[in-house]
Amino acid sequence: MGRIFITPLARKLASLNSINIKDILGTGPRGRITKIDIEKHLKLPSSSRDIEQKNNAGQVIGIDHELISVPKIRQIIAEKLTLSKSSIPHFYLRRKARVDELINFRNKTNNLLEKNNKISINDFFIKACACALIDFPDCNMIWQEQHMLKFNEVAIGVAISTEAGLYTPTLRNIDKKSLSQISLEMKSLIEKAKKKQLRNSDFIDCAHAISNLGMFSIENFDAIINPPNSSILAVGAVKDEVISENGTFLSCKQVYLTLSVDHRTIDGELGAKFLDRIVFYLQNPTVLMIK
Repeated sequence: MGRIFITPLARKLASLNSINIKDILGTGPRGRITKIDIEKHLKLPSSSRDIEQKNNAGQVIGIDHELISVPKIRQIIAEKLTLSKSSIPHFYLRRKARVDELINFRNKTNNLLEKNNKISINDFFIKACACALIDFPDCNMIWQEQHMLKFNEVAIGVAISTEAGLYTPTLRNIDKKSLSQISLEMKSLIEKAKKKQLRNSDFIDCAHAISNLGMFSIENFDAIINPPNSSILAVGAVKDEVISENGTFLSCKQVYLTLSVDHRTIDGELGAKFLDRIVFYLQNPTVLMIK
């Protein structure tokens, strides 16, 4: 008999109502039994339950398959992001940023640095978001039902993908750190994430996060807000595009940005100004050096 996958809440509800979970057909991911399946079973007349139990007992999945146990990190991701998508009123703001100057500036800077100290494009995004949070402190808040919590410290969560799953540790006091310091801390967090050495102290509540899939040639995407964040910036790939400027056509490098925003905390106008300021810093990277 294969392992039965069931959510903790569904298991408790089944136990309270003396329901044999072997008689329930799960409709959740990978056939997992959910609270809805138990409630649906309870609403059936006793005769219908008997029929359903007989049908379920004889049901065979035709396609060859195997049951995969869900790692703890995937359970956490599923629970947090399901809660996020179902309870946080998301809205999305989209922009492009010209990054020719940023890429040229980065290349010149990295030519002067040792291999292990080179700065990534993502480091610029982190710094740009931090500077924008300083300029718009009302975006540095999170929703907490009875009140909102406004942070005095500038901290940003950064999504890190590993074979085990997705982690979003927090970089702290970014407004007080140089691009080189940010780069070194990110390298350390990535290494710790890959080795599963991240600790609770690496995860603290903050208002904003960044998710970058540009290195996988994803042009643009909408990221789900990771509670308790109020916003997350989705960064796409840098693309060569031809644009019209001053009556002439020219080629430039542009990156697609999508800002997912919690409408309970941030309204559209404030979110638009926040994203516009991020774009300003990306298009004027030398300003980041003096911030």
